[in-house]
Amino acid sequence: MNIMTLQRYKNEIILLFTALFALFGFYYKLSAQSYVEDNKAVIQKQISEIVEIESYKKQWKSKGIANRVNIFKKIVPKSKRKRFSKKSSKVSVSYINLTTNDLNKISNKLLNMPIQIIKLNIAKKSKNNFTMEFTCKW
Repeated sequence: MNIMTLQRYKNEIILLFTALFALFGFYYKLSAQSYVEDNKAVIQKQISEIVEIESYKKQWKSKGIANRVNIFKKIVPKSKRKRFSKKSSKVSVSYINLTTNDLNKISNKLLNMPIQIIKLNIAKKSKNNFTMEFTCKW
């Protein structure tokens, strides 16, 4: 190819480069738009998680939890309760001679409360006889 041929197709070459530039620009726009939408979805998810954490913090710092943990004192008869101590935002409870029904009641209450379980120890003494000890804080 010589200079004369390039001069003859100069406008077509410019048009080809312009079309390629426009095509790459369109591809970049699509990828940038997808990136922005992905980041927007991630940010929305993080915001919803922060809102959920805030609601949990309000529950954990609630004064009502201190009253709700008293259920562990009343859920089984006093003869099966070895120890119950509640200090500030911490409760320690120990049970003996629990049946499977008693153990299930206590476990369900324990898991459905907004408290942090620090220590949990369940031991099987015989077929239907268990001991349970746990410490929680809120």
